[in-house]
Amino acid sequence: MENLELFILHFGYFAVFTFLALGIFGLPMPDEVVVTSVGFFTSNGTLHYSIALPITILGVFIGTLLTFYIGKWIGKPLLRKGGRWIGIKDQSIQTTEGWIKKHGPITVLFGFFIPGMRHIICYISGMGGMKTKTYLLYVLIGASVSTIIYLTLGYYIGIPFLHPGGEVID
Repeated sequence: MENLELFILHFGYFAVFTFLALGIFGLPMPDEVVVTSVGFFTSNGTLHYSIALPITILGVFIGTLLTFYIGKWIGKPLLRKGGRWIGIKDQSIQTTEGWIKKHGPITVLFGFFIPGMRHIICYISGMGGMKTKTYLLYVLIGASVSTIIYLTLGYYIGIPFLHPGGEVID
């Protein structure tokens, strides 16, 4: 977390966008943690909420759109082989496929509220041939609502950043 804080302090909104757009690769940590951290930075004055909100939504949206297109173009073989490297198990893939088959695009919407699932759901949506327009509608709603919730949660509750020694940075 210390690296996230330093990166955001140094690069500001560009860091926020980059971390979220690259969230598919798990960099530097799950999107939910990054968005909540951005909320904390708005509460302490490092970032401005009104600027951070649209940049954060855009970063999440671009990241999930990238994930969708990777799923659409490359498909299941990459997920099965590469997923093991980032902790995605076959069981998670099968569960997600089942949700999408049973509930369709609603799964994309609710996937934003299951930590660590948004990119798997988006990837499988692309892989399964979901129509792009349908996907865009549901991902925009899910990205916007979840970002507002996590960002606001971070703003009001805050996240203490710990140094390796355990002391809290204000």
